[in-house]
Order: sequence, then C-alpha cells, then structure tokens
Amino acid sequence: MTPLATNAENGVANAASAPQRWWRDPWSVVCVIVAVIITGIVVWPIIDAGRAALDLVWRPSGDWAILTLRVEDVGRHTPLVGPYSRFGWNHPGPLLYWLLAIPYHLFGDKPEALLTAAATLNAITVVAMSAIAWRRGRLALVACTMTATAVLLHAMGPLIMRDPWNPFITLLPLALIALLAWSVVERDAWMWPPLLFVVSFELQSHIGYLPILAMIAAAIILLAWRRDSFRSLLPSDRRQRRLVVGISSAVLIGCWLPVFVDQVAGTGNLGALTHYFLSAGERPAGLNTGLHIAADQLRFPAAPWLGRVELTGTDGALLGSGVIALLLPLIAMIGSIWIAFRTRAFAALRFQVVVVASGIGGVIATSCVIGPVYDWVVRWWWVLALLWWLSIAWSLWSSLVQVIQSREARRFALGVLAATTTIVVLMATRPILSANASAEPPSQSTGTVLNGFLEPTLRALAGSGPLLVVATGSIRGDYGDALRLQLERAGIDVVAEDDMVSHLGPERSLSNRRPSGILWIVSADEIKLFRSDPNMSYLAGWDPLSPSERAQFFVDELELEQQLMAAGRTDLAQALTNGSGGVDTEASGLDGVDQELLDHVESLRRKGDPVAIFRSTWPSPWR
Repeated sequence: MTPLATNAENGVANAASAPQRWWRDPWSVVCVIVAVIITGIVVWPIIDAGRAALDLVWRPSGDWAILTLRVEDVGRHTPLVGPYSRFGWNHPGPLLYWLLAIPYHLFGDKPEALLTAAATLNAITVVAMSAIAWRRGRLALVACTMTATAVLLHAMGPLIMRDPWNPFITLLPLALIALLAWSVVERDAWMWPPLLFVVSFELQSHIGYLPILAMIAAAIILLAWRRDSFRSLLPSDRRQRRLVVGISSAVLIGCWLPVFVDQVAGTGNLGALTHYFLSAGERPAGLNTGLHIAADQLRFPAAPWLGRVELTGTDGALLGSGVIALLLPLIAMIGSIWIAFRTRAFAALRFQVVVVASGIGGVIATSCVIGPVYDWVVRWWWVLALLWWLSIAWSLWSSLVQVIQSREARRFALGVLAATTTIVVLMATRPILSANASAEPPSQSTGTVLNGFLEPTLRALAGSGPLLVVATGSIRGDYGDALRLQLERAGIDVVAEDDMVSHLGPERSLSNRRPSGILWIVSADEIKLFRSDPNMSYLAGWDPLSPSERAQFFVDELELEQQLMAAGRTDLAQALTNGSGGVDTEASGLDGVDQELLDHVESLRRKGDPVAIFRSTWPSPWR
C-alpha cells in the first residue's frame, strides 16, 4: 500500500510527501475520480446559472449598472479603487473589477455577461476549495467540504451564485481563505501566494471583512508561535524559501500597487477611508448585536445557511437570537476540540483554531456595522457558519480514523462517507438546476420601466456630447445609474455630479468633462412642472396608465390631497404628490378622508409613478 493510499484512508494528507506515481495504486485512483465527480456535481449548478444568464435580456440599474460600467472601464478608464460605499468612499482596491472584466469580455461584452462572470469566479473558487481540501485531507475532506458547500449553494440559489454585487461575490472566497490559511499553518508554504491574492481580493472588494481577515492572520501567528518558530510557515530549503517569498511579494505588490497609486496621484481614497473609520461618526451596531446575530447564524439545525428564513424587524434589519442559542455551537466546538486533542488529531484541531478566530472576527465585524444590520450587510455569517460546522465534522472524522486501526474498516468508512456525500450534494443541487432557467436578474422591475423610455431617448441623443444625468422627483437613483450605463454603451459620454464621482470614477467628474447639456429623469407630479418650463425639451417617457386614466388620476389625486390637508396631514399630502410612500397606511381611518378614494388612488400609485426624460442646456437655471 502506497503512502497516498494511507492518506486517502485516514483522511490525513501531507502534500509534500505524496508519491509521484499515485496512479499505480487502484484505491488512490478511485479516490481521485470520486473527488472529481463530487466536485463536478457541486460546481455544475454554478456553471449552469452563468450559462442561463446569457439567455436573459437585462438592463442593470443601481449598483449593478455601476458595476457593469466600471467593469467596462477596465482597459480604457481602468479603475484604481473598488466599489463605492454609501458613506462616500470606495472600498480599497479594483481587483473585483479587474477579475470580472476577463470573463465579461470573454462572454460577449454585454450586461448579462456580468452575471456569467460572477458565476465563473464562484465556480473557480469552489474548485479551488476542493483542491485545497484534497491537499489537506484527501477524499474525506473533499467530501465534507463539498457537502457543506452544496448546502450553502442551495440556500444562496442562482440569484446570489451569479450576483457580482460585492456583498455576495465575496462569500465563497472567504471559505477558500480559511482553507488556505490552514494549509499555510500546516507547512504548505506554496499556499502563501494564493492566500495573499484571495485575501487582497476580499479586502479590496469589501472593507467589512477586515476584522475577519485580521483574526485569521492572528490565528496563523498564534499557531506558528506555539510551534516555537515562525520558520515553519516557510520552506526549510533556502532556494524554495526565496522563491515563495519572491512570488508572494510580487502578488502583494501587484494587488496593492493600484491602491497606492490612487492614494498618491488619484482620488486619495485610502486616506479618506482611513479618516472615516478613525473619526467619530455614527454609532455602530455594538457587541450585543454582534453576539445575537452570531447566535442566530451559528445555531443548528435551524440556521439561515441551511435554508431558514432570517427574522427581521419592521425596518428590515436582522433581529438575531438570544445568546443562549450559542450554547450548542460552543459545546460542539469545544467538545470536538477536546476529542481531537485526546486522539492527537492536531491538524484538524488547528483548522478549528483558524475557524474560531474567523468567527470572533465575524462578531467584531458585525459589531462595527454602521446603520441597520440588514441581512446582505452581514451575509458573511453564512460562510462562517459553514466553516464552523465543517471544522467540527472534520475534527470528529479525523479523530475517528485515528482510532480505527483496520485498513478495511477505514476504507469502508470512507466509502460510506463518499456515498452519503454524493446523495446529499445531488439533493442540494437539483433544485438549483431547476431554478436556474427561471431565475430573474437583479432589479428586473427597474428594467421594465427603463425599456419604456430608453430607445426613444437614445435616438434623440444620438451624436450628443457629454451629458450630466440628474434624477429628481420620486425616482430612485437606480434609474439614473441605469441610464448612465446605457448612454455610455451607446457612445455618449456621461458626466458625474460631485457626489457621484465615487460611483462613476474621477475621469467623469465635472473637472475632467464639460457637459454639453443636462439630462433630467423626472417622475410623478414633477413631470407637469418640467413640461411647463420652456427651457426643458421632452424626449421620452413611461407611464403605467393610459392618458385618460392619468387625467382622471390627477382629478382624484387633487381631491385626496385636499382631504389630507383638511385633516391636518400636510406631510401625507406632499407624499402623495412627490411619489413617497406611507400614504395608504397612515391615512387609513383618518377622519375626513374618503377611504374608497384613498384605496383607489393608492392602487394606481402602486402600479408605478410615471417617468419622463427631459433635456436642458448647460448650465441650467435649475442648478
């Protein structure tokens, strides 16, 4: 029996000692084939979701429109910073844009290809996770890792699996980072370059991961210190050590050079980001919130990453669970650590240390969130929960194979594990494959409105110079971003307002582009005001109502507005005319308000406010 066969049976791997001719051992060949099959089953739904995206007709809006625009900028106005934040700065670096640009151009240079690009990156990440699992634990760890990943993908569904938005595209790489960090601790020094690359991608794409990544780094340092030598993190051979250090340094320089170039000669984003976090601002969520959310996310089996719907308040923020829910996860972790220690399964124990450190980092990261803690803000907990229970399962398996002495018994146990894994991953991935064909792209409803006025607008603007796009009225900025993207794709340059430079890039700022006109996106009753202005030229519009229905709506709206004013609710009267919400709930039962009229007007408003596109000269008296 070859050493690799022993590793495959025990579930304990040493990549450096693996023989060169493993293919001569039938058992090892079978293990490799099964590992590839299991990985393929898990990866295929992601690939299929990306393929299905190419069949869609998608007009991105909001964050997705900005993402598409910045990905298209790679190679012409190449970004040096990451995605914008609602707090006025950008995430540190451009790796997200740069990496998405490769498959984006490969799959057709169209918005739908951005979804395919995101799916491609996620598929590569899962394959990398399987490869690292093979290096650390052969078929047994591949089986455990792919089982957990398949369950997570089932919860994510095709929408998140192919979503390029930075809170989602950074999920699976976090699991890969934990596995790579563990590999480095286990003296697999050649994992330093990929670890530093993926960590750079994660941190540049989403600064919120900083506490988690810092705690993983602390775990690496702690485990190396426990061995009384940091040299264990690098090869003992001088030539290999220099090579690893050289490649790792090149990776770091290549990843972070754009960030420092921007700081010195660009927008100074890194300084702005640092100043924001060091300045006294809004109060963060706090440790209590972090612990309650951790308790809800780590619980078993009713956990969100296993498919349970998360509990939210009236504002949509996560409620979390009582801290008592942490009892079972902590007991399971501590108990499995004790068993691993007693059975001398030290490699598995070190993996648990890395995972516990990442969990502590997750609590810190959640505690630092500014504003409501929405589910998408801390979606990293799905991955942290996966790692938590994966490390426990791997520790118990490693302890089991340490106890089993018979080679036949070990092989039988591994066969049972592989068979069980195959069944579970098939059950978890089959619904995803069924949902891929019907899954809609992000913000599909916005595209419906955009389709109503886009083509006439582009025809009217053909050959125009740079345009400043301004969204006003009740319309959300989503439509402004969507139109900016479509204008740029049609060859019409867009100019960014001062508060949009972090979104669109400094090359589109007013200081770099002088607009030849202003394009106004107007909605609700403000359209009437713009139509009456001789300085405004109407280009196109969309209305869910027919002209006669809209005329009658104005009559009914005016009557309801007068009733609300008479009832002393001027705020609701204003909300009625500017497209804001809350009128239906707060005016219900109000004295002097005709409830049938209220229901009728609100039913029409729910169909959507009309949208119109106007053009004016630059500068405009409106600005």
